[in-house]
Amino acid sequence: MAGLLREYAAVLRVTTVQRDARSAKVMGGLGVFMTVMVIVALSASKSLRHEMTPELVLRALAAIAAFWLMLGSTMLFAPGSQMLNSAANARLLPRQRRRLIHLAAAGWLLQSAAWTAAFGNWAVFPLAGLCMLGTGLTFAGFLPGIALIVLPTNWLLISRVLLPPALAESLQGTPGLLAATAMVLLATAWGLRWMYPAGGDAHLDKRAKHLERIQRMQSGGSWSHNVESGTMTGSSVLRFYAAALRRDCGGKRPADPGRMLLHALGPAAHWSIWIASVVVMLAIALAIHLLVAWRGVGASDAFRAGIGSGLTGFVAMILFSTAQLGQSIGKTRGEQALLRLTPLLGDARLLNRRLATQLLRRAAFNWLGLTATVLVVTLLIAGPDMLPRQLGLCALAGQAAMMGLLGDYAGDGGWNLPRALGAGLVALVVAGIAAGLGWLTGTPVWGWLIAVAILVAAIQLRRSWTRMLAAPPAFPARRLALS
Repeated sequence: MAGLLREYAAVLRVTTVQRDARSAKVMGGLGVFMTVMVIVALSASKSLRHEMTPELVLRALAAIAAFWLMLGSTMLFAPGSQMLNSAANARLLPRQRRRLIHLAAAGWLLQSAAWTAAFGNWAVFPLAGLCMLGTGLTFAGFLPGIALIVLPTNWLLISRVLLPPALAESLQGTPGLLAATAMVLLATAWGLRWMYPAGGDAHLDKRAKHLERIQRMQSGGSWSHNVESGTMTGSSVLRFYAAALRRDCGGKRPADPGRMLLHALGPAAHWSIWIASVVVMLAIALAIHLLVAWRGVGASDAFRAGIGSGLTGFVAMILFSTAQLGQSIGKTRGEQALLRLTPLLGDARLLNRRLATQLLRRAAFNWLGLTATVLVVTLLIAGPDMLPRQLGLCALAGQAAMMGLLGDYAGDGGWNLPRALGAGLVALVVAGIAAGLGWLTGTPVWGWLIAVAILVAAIQLRRSWTRMLAAPPAFPARRLALS
């Protein structure tokens, strides 16, 4: 038994704390922060025993534990375990694949149970289990896992609008819950075997893009979780970028060195990359709005609240908007080197200032445009009552996204795994401050969340702006990063 536990501990250590020492420190800091939150919650429960019952405290602690487990599992264990599952490692450690599956299954069960306890309803277990399976697959490089996240987060809409009423009602009873749980368990078992196939290097050789996504996530210089997969490109969309490039290069006015810096990053850094995604979202929202109106559902507050919760996932686009810029900077070093040889670059001493200005403009434009899209989608599907919450979450997502926008791009600037974990920690602090201010003043928390998030974003950007201007010229990027 002791030898078995040592094997599990060794695999867990290699896939988590040994992957990046900075990540381990951030996760430790996150654990300390959550411990402080536990103490505050317990203290509040004593002074406000009529408002916060012990059950609510335990549910809050379960939600914190579930979030911490999900963060460590998706960002550390899932990609790290994928790289471990190779033929060479299988020869050295014959039982390694089995241990990886066991650890992944244990993590899935703990996360699903914690989220179920947080909601206080066992009916949540199948939905939480499916969502945790989807996040594990997605962060392990399997993009079809996104569908497993969309299904449970929008279950209220699907069950009320798309499913026959008899089937939706049967799923709410004990037999339906047991059947759904059994199906989720079978799906999880199949998903884990898919994540860790026994084919050795053969299954890895067939997935070059899959490995590229995982290696990009592991890289300290360009963490983005394949942001380009969240956008759509095509000839119609690229026309916008081509027109902007012609205007800035060969128009009547002289070429702007600042704009040319962003053109060196290619079309993936242009705002038009989001057009198709925005159009699809608006079309789907309009279709759902018409379908809900036709079916005559959605009038209740509970239904609209549930739909609004499902729409929260759209806010992730704002998080990925700045990661996309950092990814483009890391992938176009050849173009950047060529630009530095041309007169279109302008004064090289102003390179960082111009690049920082252009990145801020582009990120702010994306933030505002995607926020407007989320609000329109929310208005069409969930109604105006959900707009303050969505606006607050968009502000929080934008604040988190700005943490990795500016920096020393000649070194390790931009997004990486520790910085992503740090952004999540700061977002938790901002949300906690907003919640505390709302409780003290007796006002809605969403207004405070918007104000605090924007204030923190301004402070962060001021510090990162100063750091970027003091850094070596950004182009070519990553040339001074430690390997």
